Amino acid sequence: MEKIGKISAVVISVMVVVSGIASTAIAYDANNPWTGTVKWSIPSDTSFTVTFAGSQTQVNFTASAKTQSLIEPDGQDAANNTPIITLENTGNLNLTFTCNLTSAKPTWATIKVGNYKDPGYATEFNTDLVVVTTDVLPGTSAPMFLWSDITNAPAGDTTRELMIWSEECT
Repeated sequence: MEKIGKISAVVISVMVVVSGIASTAIAYDANNPWTGTVKWSIPSDTSFTVTFAGSQTQVNFTASAKTQSLIEPDGQDAANNTPIITLENTGNLNLTFTCNLTSAKPTWATIKVGNYKDPGYATEFNTDLVVVTTDVLPGTSAPMFLWSDITNAPAGDTTRELMIWSEECT
C-alpha cells in the first residue's frame, strides 16, 4: 500500500509540474503586445433551387405540327417574361449556372436556352455544357427560358434528361 502511495505522489507531482509549465504566463505590455491568429472558416455553398412556371414539373415541348420553330415549353410565356424555370441561388457565393442534356438530343430537334425572353439571345445546346447565366448573387434568382425547333419529327413522346449545374463565379 505504501508503494502505491509513493507512486501516486510521484504521478501527482509530475502532473502539477506539467500543468505549471503548460499554463506559464508570459508578460505582455505596451512595447510587447500579444499577437495571434483569428480564423473564420466558412464552407463554400453552391446550392440552388429550381422552380417551374405554374404547375409544371418538367419541361414539356408540345408541338402542333411535325415541323415547327421556337416552340416554348408548357408554362413558359416569354412575351410576358415568364420563364419555364427560375433558378434561385440559396448558397453563399456568386454563381454561374450551366446546363446540358445527359444524352444526345434527337436529330430532328434543336433546343436553346437563355436568361432573356428573346430567343435571339439564346444558345443552342446538346450534351456539352452551355452557360445559362452568370454572377447570380446569393439570395437572388435568374430566369431560364427554353425553346425548341423540330423538323419532320415523328409522332409520339421523346424524352431526354436536362441537367443544371452551379459553380462559383471566377
